[in-house]
Amino acid sequence: MSKRSRFIIILLIALTAAVILYAIFGMGRGVETPPVELPDAAPTETASSPEPSGHDVAELSPETVQSVIALLSRAESYSRTVTIEDIWSGGSSETKLSVWVDGSRTRIRVELPGGVKNILLRDAKLYIWYDNSSGVYESDIMSASEADEWLRCIDYEELLQLPASAILSTNYELFGGESCICVEYSSGELGYLNRVYVSVSTGLLMGAETYDGDTLIYSMSSSAPSFSAPDESMFRLPSEEEHGAEND
Repeated sequence: MSKRSRFIIILLIALTAAVILYAIFGMGRGVETPPVELPDAAPTETASSPEPSGHDVAELSPETVQSVIALLSRAESYSRTVTIEDIWSGGSSETKLSVWVDGSRTRIRVELPGGVKNILLRDAKLYIWYDNSSGVYESDIMSASEADEWLRCIDYEELLQLPASAILSTNYELFGGESCICVEYSSGELGYLNRVYVSVSTGLLMGAETYDGDTLIYSMSSSAPSFSAPDESMFRLPSEEEHGAEND
């Protein structure tokens, strides 16, 4: 091989190495996009407004909060108690709901003045019955997300569909002992103001408020969830409970 050929080969190798080094270390330095990180999942009692940990972290803002919420995933199995309060001029009402969730299955027990209503969503079906009653209402459902409607909770995933202009403020706050993403946004034709608290560690909605102007008209708060898998009996219909008892 001639000296000229060896020189050309060495030059090509050097150029290739330079391109690889540039691709690894040089590209993208002109635009720095800090990664989105979430705050520590276990806040201390003294922390009133937990901040994200780490360095070069994107601040929570109307422009970034949708990306942060998109990172969250709800716990697969849990149980908790949810308290809903409706407020109107001259009065209010409070409803307590016990909730059990396992994957796509949800069981809700609603305490009402006339008795306890049971709501079960499983296998793309909705079942409703009252304690001490043999009648069970059955209907098809479109998706497991309909459980939020029966739980009377705001479906906070709607935040992902909102224009940034509808998001009024964002922050990391403690709510119910959980590090939460707090978001205020306007929605609906009447322009109600919604404030939601979404747990960073579980993805669950821990609290919510809806205002008509300056007037609070709806509030929701959750107890600390238990993450042990609910008993299978919670997802059975009354007739299935009877068969289960006979088999036992």
